[in-house]
Amino acid sequence: MQTPAPSGLAPGFLVAAPALTDPNFAGSLVLMAEHHGEGALGFVVNRAGPVTVAEVLASVDEDLRRAAEANGRAGAPVLVGGPVQPERLWILFRPGNVAADAEGAVAVGDALSLGGSRELLEALVRAPGAGDPFLLLLGYAGWAPMQVEREVAAGAWVPLELDGSTLVFDVPLEKRWDTAVRRLGLEPGGFLVGGGGASA
Repeated sequence: MQTPAPSGLAPGFLVAAPALTDPNFAGSLVLMAEHHGEGALGFVVNRAGPVTVAEVLASVDEDLRRAAEANGRAGAPVLVGGPVQPERLWILFRPGNVAADAEGAVAVGDALSLGGSRELLEALVRAPGAGDPFLLLLGYAGWAPMQVEREVAAGAWVPLELDGSTLVFDVPLEKRWDTAVRRLGLEPGGFLVGGGGASA
């Protein structure tokens, strides 16, 4: 079984234990972007929302929607990143043609970056060819100081170290939680960790 990095939970993942029944997080895989004395910030990366990339882009700029359709990205779902500020759009991407720190983006580990600017969105959508892979997320998960530590200690979450970007971009949405559980050395059907709940 992998052990979490000793110095904080970010960058890394939190794998929801079956005992976690909060509807915002049950069965979720959360990418932890920040974890410090003031709290923590994360994004659910395995829950499709009710809208597509095309629908979100159409509300921003019709030209962007057409660009997404032209490069085959328009039909992808926008993910529900969490229950906090569900109207706020975030962009998670694997840097390549677009730099990791482009337009205010911040690195999450060595292979992922996170941003939210219009310029970053345009650069990713309009990238030639396949471009850099990206996900659009609405909302985020937030924890007050020591809250996430208490939830981990109660068995609501199991930390998993961040291993590149494969779990986010190379594993299908519906298989990400199962894959994360197996990376912990467990089987999804027999994954039983102590009780506890979570909120954001």
